[in-house]
Amino acid sequence: MNDDPIKRFTLLLLLQAHQDHATELTIAPATSGEPLIRYKVAGTWHDMSPTPTHILPGVIAELGRLAAFAKRPFPKEGLIDVPFGGVRLRWVIRMMSADADCILTPIEQ
Repeated sequence: MNDDPIKRFTLLLLLQAHQDHATELTIAPATSGEPLIRYKVAGTWHDMSPTPTHILPGVIAELGRLAAFAKRPFPKEGLIDVPFGGVRLRWVIRMMSADADCILTPIEQ
């Protein structure tokens, strides 16, 4: 099991959305200044529990690492394909900016 809390949180975030059969996962800065992580299940948006603002840059960086993003201008697109929690997490990611504006969609297995 990975001991890095940011890496673990990121994988748990993807796993939870996968287990809930999410059709989309978004991460964006909220107008209140706190990050907003939401996922859509059966056409209904659900908010993830509050995410500490200080970890969001690490989560975004970890998503970029998992997608093997190159150092190039935004927007960036990639594929996340990693085993975790007994399942294979496969997501397409489109990141619009470095400040947590990204959309992930699952790849059916």
